[in-house]
Amino acid sequence: MAIDTETGDVTGAPGAREEPEELAAAWREFRAARETALARPHDWLSVAGLEWVGEEPARLGRVPGTWWEVDGVLHMRAASEDGLRLLGSGSGSGPGDGPSDDSVLLDGELTLVVEEGGAQPFALFGDRVRVDVLRRGGYYGLRLRDPAAPALRDFTGVPTWDYDPDWRLPVRLEPYPAPRVVVVGSAAPGLTQRASAVGEVVLVLRGVEHRLVATGRHGSWSVSFSDATSGTESAAWRAVAVEGDPDTGHGVLDLNRAVNYPYAFSDYGTCPAPVPGNALPIPVTAGERAPSGRTGVPPASGGPAALPGPQLLGGAVPD
Repeated sequence: MAIDTETGDVTGAPGAREEPEELAAAWREFRAARETALARPHDWLSVAGLEWVGEEPARLGRVPGTWWEVDGVLHMRAASEDGLRLLGSGSGSGPGDGPSDDSVLLDGELTLVVEEGGAQPFALFGDRVRVDVLRRGGYYGLRLRDPAAPALRDFTGVPTWDYDPDWRLPVRLEPYPAPRVVVVGSAAPGLTQRASAVGEVVLVLRGVEHRLVATGRHGSWSVSFSDATSGTESAAWRAVAVEGDPDTGHGVLDLNRAVNYPYAFSDYGTCPAPVPGNALPIPVTAGERAPSGRTGVPPASGGPAALPGPQLLGGAVPD
């Protein structure tokens, strides 16, 4: 089972009727696959920078070329000697995908439009440093993925609590008649985002009923949540996939599979925060802990991921 922390899609969710030994073995396989994915050359551990694009043509950090935005359109200009290689259609769209063989040097000027909340692998430079173009809050940003990033180079695994079958919880799934748009915060100061709330996950912990709002789409639910370990032993918030069929109302929430969002691994995350109210008042000692050497808590203000100005699109901004 895996969660795409940008789209919220869930894949590979196991069944709910396995024996304890099988569940523990499946969890170990899940952890191995998770760490293999994080160790790919252009996955989330490789994120090494975020440059916001302004309205005036400018060079941005170590990214080759000149970049600017006009009326919602990104412009870039580079000469062949700048070494900015455009990715072709074979480059893939996943965060860890490597470069394709059909990249070509940019020698001239190009434009690009990315929808609010979207991101697109765009170019390579230097020693396989990848430039992704994203749009957040109405601003274009250039996210750098560097296979030589210290977080990736020094990666030895994500700390976790030991597997505990008691954290695999039967839950009741209560789908909404139709998805609801909810406004959530984010790891980027000044940025709010919109999430598609699809229903509620009802669970009982220590004899007390709790409700968590699930996001995603029909048949692919996940829950972002905080708990009493957040900001100390674990990151400020985590995500976990919901197993089961919302149409039947029966599901499982295996908190052993709670994972960190990308923001926990670097200072450049723009990840959405949980739906307001998705906070468990007890310590959830299951799933991933905060990454080694990091608190997993984004800044309340400032930092490289903060919007460069007032939010212009998306989130709490009216259409």
